[in-house]
Amino acid sequence: MPPAVRTLFVLLAAESLVTNYASTAMNVALSALIGDLDTSLTGVQSAIALYTLVVAAFLITGSKLGARHGSRRVFLLGCGLFALGALVTAFGPTLPFMLVGWSLLQGIGVALILPTTVSMLTAAFTGAARTRALSALGTVAGIGATAGPVVGGLVTRYPGWRASFLLEAAATLVVVLLVRRTAGPERPPARAEEPFDVPGAALAAAGFGLLVVATLLAGRYGLLVARQDFEVFGRTLLHRGGLSPVVVLAVVGSAVLAAFAGRERRLVRSGGDPLVRVSVLRNRTVRAGTLSQVMQFLVPTGALFLVPVFLQTTFGLDALSSGVVMIPVALGLTVAASAAARLVGRGRMSHRSAQMGAFVFMGTGCIAIAALFDPHERQIGAVGLALAPGLLLIGIGRGLATTVTDLIQSAPPPEEVSDVTGLSRTAGYLGGSFGTALAGAFMTTALLLAFEAGTDGSSVLSPGQKQLVDRTIEQQVQVTAASDEAVRAKLASRGVTGAAADEIVRINARARGRALTVAATGMAVMALAGFLVAQRLPRERSHGPPAD
Repeated sequence: MPPAVRTLFVLLAAESLVTNYASTAMNVALSALIGDLDTSLTGVQSAIALYTLVVAAFLITGSKLGARHGSRRVFLLGCGLFALGALVTAFGPTLPFMLVGWSLLQGIGVALILPTTVSMLTAAFTGAARTRALSALGTVAGIGATAGPVVGGLVTRYPGWRASFLLEAAATLVVVLLVRRTAGPERPPARAEEPFDVPGAALAAAGFGLLVVATLLAGRYGLLVARQDFEVFGRTLLHRGGLSPVVVLAVVGSAVLAAFAGRERRLVRSGGDPLVRVSVLRNRTVRAGTLSQVMQFLVPTGALFLVPVFLQTTFGLDALSSGVVMIPVALGLTVAASAAARLVGRGRMSHRSAQMGAFVFMGTGCIAIAALFDPHERQIGAVGLALAPGLLLIGIGRGLATTVTDLIQSAPPPEEVSDVTGLSRTAGYLGGSFGTALAGAFMTTALLLAFEAGTDGSSVLSPGQKQLVDRTIEQQVQVTAASDEAVRAKLASRGVTGAAADEIVRINARARGRALTVAATGMAVMALAGFLVAQRLPRERSHGPPAD
């Protein structure tokens, strides 16, 4: 491997580590952000949601810009925006600065960085070397996301959360300088003189954006039936007990994407330059691989959303301690990704086998978490040991799944690589959003049903107290797992103490444990669905033009 190519991979992997760290590091700094920016939890959550929305909405556009103007040029532009956004956020005194810096500038930067990184590695490597490079990139990305809560917790506790953004900016600027110095000349982009498909970009952003908004609202309103009125500018559009806004937004988003696909097909027929050739999905490898990638992000993201929630609500762990418990995920990911890349690269394992194996490990890990987690165990060491097998298995599954990128990128002819890159990156990002939404929906539904059943069957609570609890649940804006202390404090504010309070705390603790079991089992079912999707992958790697 030429030194310049090796150096390019190291630099791209380093930036992938930084961007994936940035996507999770602030999840552990909510309290600090609220205090320093003089805002509310809703404000900070809005910044996180907007960041997710911007990235998903512009990934396809970022891939197309790389194809038209050169992947390296667009990558450097993305890095510049990402670093600028980090600096704006680090020095910004209020929430609007975070919305502009983190949510908007860094979000657009990531949307430019992710697809162009994959495109550059796809062009720089071939054969087994490409398999190893793209798998290693997936490993680094997974480690960055997993390490975010741990490192972010350390940074937030000591120098402060603003230091995270300063470190992101510094590391990114170093990458920019070294890429400019080491990367060779880039071949002239194709069709850059033709008009850019602005209407297509707008439709793609709107469609994918609506899907992301739908997933973000799932925890508050429910997947199918609205748990509360849905209001916009003070006007109730959907009533409690009726259709959830999640369904409405998902349907509208899908319709917008269908219109986008129709426009892109017409543009191809007229000889124009589309934002993306949706015809690449006719390729069985691309189609099945992209859908498999959705599921490979959905399952572990959902499962790994559940565990910290219960560690923090049941055992009162802070984000840093919760992150330490998650270390088996990173270990399993690192070992499995390296082994899978070697085996696939040498022809000892097929991509199809690796993907099917990934879902087997993920599903088994989810079942292990559901079976071994004991909410009554109070020693964190014992809890960590009980969760470790399941987390390790999920990490191994994520590691095996990293080889799917090589499979997808190798399927189309060179002129369609950017189209596949944009679609697959977007699919993976949406899979992660769907995973969190589904896990939250499984958890909330199970929590509510178990809590209501425990309350109704209690011999300690009086009829009046049962009605009070039922009304409180009905009026709760967003029901999530709550700690015993939080429940007891809420009860005390409503005048419920003594034996009745003890009974409700016990019911909540039992419902909380049942909710984790049900939600983790739900993720195992999704892993089974992913396994069935992976079976559709070809037994051998396919190359060339789309064909079934």
